[in-house]
Amino acid sequence: MKKNERKLISGLSVLFVAVLGVVMQLLLSRRPSEAFAQFNYYTLQTNLIVSIVAFLNIVSDWKGWKSHKVGEVLRILNGGSVLWITVTMTIYHLFLSGYYRPEGIALIANTLLHYVTPVAAIIHWAIFEERSSYRSFYPLLWVLYPFGYAAVSVVRGELNGFYPYWFLNPSSEYPAGIGSYTNLFVFILSVGAIFVVIGYLMVLLNHLSPRHKLM
Repeated sequence: MKKNERKLISGLSVLFVAVLGVVMQLLLSRRPSEAFAQFNYYTLQTNLIVSIVAFLNIVSDWKGWKSHKVGEVLRILNGGSVLWITVTMTIYHLFLSGYYRPEGIALIANTLLHYVTPVAAIIHWAIFEERSSYRSFYPLLWVLYPFGYAAVSVVRGELNGFYPYWFLNPSSEYPAGIGSYTNLFVFILSVGAIFVVIGYLMVLLNHLSPRHKLM
């Protein structure tokens, strides 16, 4: 099997598991409004982003979109989506898995969203991403999304009392919240620093291989 065929199969696999996880999670909602509210969660957003980026890459390879500008945008999206979904998996496992114990369909959806899709996206990126193509400012772009998500979540929580995750709630003590704005600020800065460090590690890994493409 040729490398471009393997890349296509891998990309389709990432697309499939990401979409499957999102759809299964949405089907657990009783009303359309509940399904729409699911998109307030970072987990569902990042899985949706992974599916969109996988689709764009498949279309790009099929259509032969090889221009410098399109290639750069896709590389930024590829690295960003992998970084964001990796943090989804890590934060869920460390901070949330002990509080949420789903069963049945919810367990399958949860496993897809928090483990299967992240691992599939990481493997696909490690094998097929264009080598020596990442630039040093990429991690600074990648961190904008999680910072923006945190800011919007906190402001919305102040307005309507809904916080998607306990560690974004400065108004309540643990385990319902993080306890104070100081704790929230420290937490967001710490996680942001982790994003940047992992981002630069990804840039380093992207430049370690002398190969230019695995296609």
